Amino acid sequence: MELSLECLTEKEVVVTCTGRKLGYPKDIIINCERGCVEALVLCRKGFFNKEASRIPWCDVERIGEDIIWICREPKC
Repeated sequence: MELSLECLTEKEVVVTCTGRKLGYPKDIIINCERGCVEALVLCRKGFFNKEASRIPWCDVERIGEDIIWICREPKC
């Protein structure tokens, strides 16, 4: 399966066990030495500011048609 960054940013991130919607990926972190994706970066919108959350790639359980399922809540 191949996905572009643009395609990933259009998929909502949801925690599998709670169904909580976390938002949409803003960016990805790539480890250039190992040649692999390290994490998704989510931009959470708060009332006064924007927080960025980092979701480790190993927490991604599956990528569906319009949802990215992750196994646990991100650490702040």
